[in-house]
Amino acid sequence: MGTIRRVTRNVKRWRGAGMALGWVAAGMIEANKGFRRLKARKQLAILGAALQTHHDRMTIKPVAHVTRAA
Repeated sequence: MGTIRRVTRNVKRWRGAGMALGWVAAGMIEANKGFRRLKARKQLAILGAALQTHHDRMTIKPVAHVTRAA
């Protein structure tokens, strides 16, 4: 995320969603240079658990609506 912010912060004039997606793609390509390869198969399970935990923290939980009788 930090690399995408660094790449896109210098854009002065956004001209639509297509341009925004293009800059985000450029940021992802730049970030890809800093990614590490997993050295062991067991690290995939650790990565999956960490991603699931992060997803659970970032997901907005739905609130049950309670109807009141008048």
